[in-house]
Amino acid sequence: MNKLFTTAALLCALSLGFTSCSKDDDKVEQVEQEYQAKVMVKDGETVDLKKVSKTINTQGTIKRTGKIYSLRNFRQFTIGEDGKASTKQETIFYFDFKENDAIAKENMMVSINATRSNVDFKTNQGKGYTLSYIDKAFDEVVVADKFIATEGNVLGLQPIVKIGWADYTGGPNHQVAAVKNRTLIIAKDGKPFFKIRMNSIYENEKPERDIAPENMHFYSIDYQEFK
Repeated sequence: MNKLFTTAALLCALSLGFTSCSKDDDKVEQVEQEYQAKVMVKDGETVDLKKVSKTINTQGTIKRTGKIYSLRNFRQFTIGEDGKASTKQETIFYFDFKENDAIAKENMMVSINATRSNVDFKTNQGKGYTLSYIDKAFDEVVVADKFIATEGNVLGLQPIVKIGWADYTGGPNHQVAAVKNRTLIIAKDGKPFFKIRMNSIYENEKPERDIAPENMHFYSIDYQEFK
């Protein structure tokens, strides 16, 4: 009788143990489940926005390396009366780093100007997004750092603005170059959300010629969410 009781108790304990482990595994899986962005990018993968973007007028690629996303040659085009994307570049691009995709103006996280030398990078304050910066290498920036708030939640081209993310080199080259080790910070409702590295406005990150290159605006941006 005692043996039967002991065996039954052991089986019950094992059964409960397996059930508990299963529940624990489910919890871990739920915690580690990735946010389902509009454009999903697997680690090591590169996606073509022209093929997967939820907007019809977007081009560029996104590559993911660990937690860092690399947006390259990002640009948008006007939409014609026929509802299709034209070959004419838009004057302002709209993007949402959480969604890994371009987005409608009213829902955008940031707008990026693409009008000649106007390269203003601006957050949507109406949605709770604010912009600051820190003069520190992108890879070294952490959420505990002290960030400097921007005026009007915008950073543009120096010396047109006092503080910007890019410099105008002036003559004789007349180029736009990203300020080295200036990392942009997007906050959501006052909490640091993304860190941003602006790399270039030129196609494939390379001016087509040394003097007054025209192969703009193909934005190259690296970004990472604070977690």
